[in-house]
Amino acid sequence: MEMFNQLFIFFFLMIVIFYVLAQVVLAYHLLHGFQSAFQTLGLRTGKYDGVIKGIGIGYSILVPLLFAIIP
Repeated sequence: MEMFNQLFIFFFLMIVIFYVLAQVVLAYHLLHGFQSAFQTLGLRTGKYDGVIKGIGIGYSILVPLLFAIIP
């Protein structure tokens, strides 16, 4: 029974590591997509570039954090 518990903990840890890595990939994907959407629409100019980057970073951090709090 103890070996089963150790295997369960190991696989649970592997799932957690995979989920965290997936959230990092999601954050990068959202950051790229957010900035690219404004560039495609022609709204990413020098004047608004810093604002778009800042909002994009905030958005790309917020969404994975909200996914992470889901049990």
